[in-house]
Amino acid sequence: IKQGAGWLLAAATPRLAAPRAWALATLAGHLAWVGMAVRLLGDELGFFAPRSAWLRLDWSASWLRWVLCGAAACVPAFELASSLAPSPELGLGALASAAPTITAQITSLDDGLAFALSVFTACASGPFLEEVLYRGFLLRALRQHMPLGLAAPASAALFALHHGTGPGQPTLPLAALGLVFSATFVGSGNLAVSILTHSLWNLRVVALSRLR
Repeated sequence: IKQGAGWLLAAATPRLAAPRAWALATLAGHLAWVGMAVRLLGDELGFFAPRSAWLRLDWSASWLRWVLCGAAACVPAFELASSLAPSPELGLGALASAAPTITAQITSLDDGLAFALSVFTACASGPFLEEVLYRGFLLRALRQHMPLGLAAPASAALFALHHGTGPGQPTLPLAALGLVFSATFVGSGNLAVSILTHSLWNLRVVALSRLR
């Protein structure tokens, strides 16, 4: 989808600067996936709960506490998992400067508009898409066939593998993050909480990368 969006943008706006074209293509791909995922999971799968039961903006007093607790738990969970990983180059600092990541591509942008679009993609549409898929759908689907103690690690592992397994890809720490996001979702019963927690984590990584 992202590649197709890039082709369309290149054809429609041949003079668009390369950084902006890349940022728009990435954002367009994310938004297309978000739209399809929400429609499919909420309307098409008969075994799945109606969208209103798992994706809602519940602004009761408890949601902020869950977001803040989840955001506070992300760093120690990531760093603890990094210390247990076989490679020593898996801490948050390494993640923030890892060349293959989309974050490195974002923070290398000098174009203000491209940077703003890319930050929105990384900190808004990206977390929304991933939380819909890995917590809103996958975790709930797995729980129909296994206990939560197995479903949460399984969904967290797939979430980590989705981000890659090669050098510079902190698979175990990302799985730990997946567990934190799962805990915020299950504990609050509100997917918006895990989306916001995920967004705050990505914003932290982007900010650290920009400052390096």
